Amino acid sequence: YSLWDRHEKTHDTDDWAYVEFMKKQLCELLTNYGDIVELWFDGFWKKQKTGWTKKGDIIGELAPEDARANRDNAFIESWRNEGAYRWQMDHLYQYIKSIQPDCLVMNNSTTSYPGVPLHPVDIRSGEKYTQPVADQKVWTWLGRELYLPMQIETTMSTKGSKQFPSGNWFWHEWDHSVASKEKIQGWLRVAGQMQANLLLNVGPMASGKLRPEDESALLDVLR
Repeated sequence: YSLWDRHEKTHDTDDWAYVEFMKKQLCELLTNYGDIVELWFDGFWKKQKTGWTKKGDIIGELAPEDARANRDNAFIESWRNEGAYRWQMDHLYQYIKSIQPDCLVMNNSTTSYPGVPLHPVDIRSGEKYTQPVADQKVWTWLGRELYLPMQIETTMSTKGSKQFPSGNWFWHEWDHSVASKEKIQGWLRVAGQMQANLLLNVGPMASGKLRPEDESALLDVLR
């Protein structure tokens, strides 16, 4: 679900009115289509301007893992003070759970902050992870220790573009590239090593159907 909306005027003019707009859409999704396993929120950065640092920004003589922890914790704090507040994420989370308690909620933390939990969430985002990495699964939130597993997300497209050089999200009429059976199996191995879920993007065509290339590739993996 895209938090960022390029068409709804209240997105840029009235944060609270836009939250009510989102709730109506979420209600439709959560009440008309049976059990929803997961809601993956994307686009939070449109209302968070603070807290961003470059991967190389390390202060002092900290070990790399300590420096990353400091950087990630500072980003989480900025998220709570600005992003989560403007999106009213606590309210949206409770609203979702009031309709479908078992629906998992995830907030895409971008490729700059992979695995950082943008609370409140049930799972964490690891967009475009292709190699296994050490992964913190237990996080402290509001005085409680929470087990928050990782979800690795990547695209079936391999062609890429200026915006997405390693493969396109969404459907593009001109893009017929597709990941090989071996590549998909490699992603599954990485996910298994990290005890993570693997989500593959197979954006539907204008007809609502999946690309034939994607269907064929996924069925081939099962054989």
